[in-house]
Amino acid sequence: MTNHTPPSDDEDEHADDAAYQTEFDPIRDSVSEELITAIATLNDADPTELALLSDFVDPEALDALFGPRDAGNPRETNGHVLFNYDAYHVKVDSSGQITVHNSESSSDSKQSPSDE
Repeated sequence: MTNHTPPSDDEDEHADDAAYQTEFDPIRDSVSEELITAIATLNDADPTELALLSDFVDPEALDALFGPRDAGNPRETNGHVLFNYDAYHVKVDSSGQITVHNSESSSDSKQSPSDE
């Protein structure tokens, strides 16, 4: 299992949106479990307190897509999957990287107040 640590201010892929990145081992790790652990780390919450991953993406399909073949050999692919999970944009890469961005970008929070 991968060690998950909260992102620092230096770790941002977009100027306005800090990214959280973690890696998983496609041979040993379940990408769906690693994603849930990453989101729990970001929220400083217990994984059981999170929204169900299955409400956003099929966890078994996600694991099958990035997990090893039946013989235990790694998949020789070069791709990624993008989807939303609760308040996050998620990218899972075949290289074993998960990138998470908060979908409520800072530009959303900088909108001028209405009804003033």
